[in-house]
Amino acid sequence: MELNINVKSVSGKKNKITTISVNYSKDEMSVREFLTETVNYCVNSYNERKENEEVLKALLPGEIEDKASQGKVSFGIIYGEKKADINKAVADAIEAFEDGIVAAFADDKRLEDINENIKLKDIQSVTFIKLVMLAGRMW
Repeated sequence: MELNINVKSVSGKKNKITTISVNYSKDEMSVREFLTETVNYCVNSYNERKENEEVLKALLPGEIEDKASQGKVSFGIIYGEKKADINKAVADAIEAFEDGIVAAFADDKRLEDINENIKLKDIQSVTFIKLVMLAGRMW
């Protein structure tokens, strides 16, 4: 089952929405299983990009303008030697979802219960939004 995942950050410099297509093993699964498979895909993709890094890269003028509009012009090189740990990434994603730091929307419906079953065949796309805490105190 292939599904489009929209990932966007609510920061001032990165207002861009990135869409990735992910293949899932089942048509129906719990939100926990869905998060686990999505994180597995993203971590494996990251580790693969890290292994296949280009040594020499140049940016075209259009790429420079695009990156400048995002707030940072870079070559997209992944620094550091460690690969991402899938088990830790899955645990962090589930904790962030349960704590409300990350919100997930299946089309227009917010996914709130981690044990809720979702039918992927009925969903056009899923959007993940990292929520930012406001500065100040809670009364």
